Amino acid sequence: MAGLQTTFTDISHQMNISKHDLQSTNNLLTSEQQLAAKLLAKLSTKEELLNQTKEELANVLGLAKTELDKLRDQLLTSSKTLAKCQGTVDIPQVGVSGDYDISYCGFEDSNDLNCGFTITNAGSSSYVHWARTSSKVHSSTGPSHDHTYGTPHGHYMMADAYYQSQHSSSSSVYDTFLTSKTFKPATNYCLRFWYNMYGRDIRPINVFVKINGGRGNPVLTLNGPSSTSWKLAQVEIDHEYTQHSFQFVIEASSDAHYSYSYHSYGSTKNYVKQYGNVAIDDVFVANTTCKDIPVCPPNAYKRQNADNTTSCYTFHTSGATWFHAADTCKTDSHEGHLVVIDSDDEQQFLVNTIQSDITLMTAGQNGFYTNGNDQGSEGTYQWTDSGVATTIKYFNWHQGQPNDVGSSQDCILMQYPDDGYKWGDVNCDEKHPFICEMTY
Repeated sequence: MAGLQTTFTDISHQMNISKHDLQSTNNLLTSEQQLAAKLLAKLSTKEELLNQTKEELANVLGLAKTELDKLRDQLLTSSKTLAKCQGTVDIPQVGVSGDYDISYCGFEDSNDLNCGFTITNAGSSSYVHWARTSSKVHSSTGPSHDHTYGTPHGHYMMADAYYQSQHSSSSSVYDTFLTSKTFKPATNYCLRFWYNMYGRDIRPINVFVKINGGRGNPVLTLNGPSSTSWKLAQVEIDHEYTQHSFQFVIEASSDAHYSYSYHSYGSTKNYVKQYGNVAIDDVFVANTTCKDIPVCPPNAYKRQNADNTTSCYTFHTSGATWFHAADTCKTDSHEGHLVVIDSDDEQQFLVNTIQSDITLMTAGQNGFYTNGNDQGSEGTYQWTDSGVATTIKYFNWHQGQPNDVGSSQDCILMQYPDDGYKWGDVNCDEKHPFICEMTY
């Protein structure tokens, strides 16, 4: 009995120990639960703050996007309005560069067709004379087109030997003179013009400087060779002449005529020396030396080409017709013309340049004229920058272009700013900004 009591006492003691341990464990668990509850509460608070911050951030971003969209719309509206307003601005044909003046004549001014030149002939019986004309007169002599536009719409001055051969029976040499307006004294003058001498019977073109009367003093003679291409003539007129008021005279001549061959059954009219037409276009006169006139204007953007030449681009943000734009490019440089885009690289260079300047981006909402056109033959797009048309091989048309709406859209415009300034065709008489190019 005593042993049983001892065993019970031991069991009771062990149970008390276990109960104490259980209570300690329970207290520890309760403490951990309380700590977990506190951590959960803190986490919940942080989560609420994070959600609130995310919501606020989303609201801020949404508001910012709305404001940016409004600003973008306002910019586009302002750009289009500005471009429309700029489209009415006229661009002068006489440019001023540095400390010298440049006068330019492309024989396209409807108010002064001959640009102040006077035409005289040596001898009343002469049928050869300088005359303003367009397109090609004869397949065997003279230029295909003018040098300014290179299209049927352009004009140039030509001495027409072919016409003389139809009307003169004299084999004498007859001269015709194109005399400029009077230029004021200066230290130096530079005269440049483009000329064409194509035909087996061409005779020299001579340039004189006239101080008082008479023909003047010879300063340049052009002898060819015969070529369908337009060539650049250049002459420095030094102080010996330019210390006085002076004029320059461009002389052409021809001995073209007709004769008869007689035979038993009648006679045959023969045309002699008929293929001797010569032409000039794009005349530049500056009161400085030729070397002081840069090919690239100071504000031009330059690009190095794969053939080691350098192209310069000037961006004109005022609107002009395609024809007026082509005229204006000539005032930028004697090598100037509307831009000719030959590759994706060149297109992207122009796009990057436009997008880097807010003024150009604004003007670009109204597109930029290029040189490309199909004025010569509908659907046959050509570059006409040199006066000799070349078929375009690289195109960057926008989807659905060209569409020739109204059968009157003949000029290529970098038209779509939202699509990388891809091209469209427009009426050449519309006014748009434009890009000029010159290469050296």
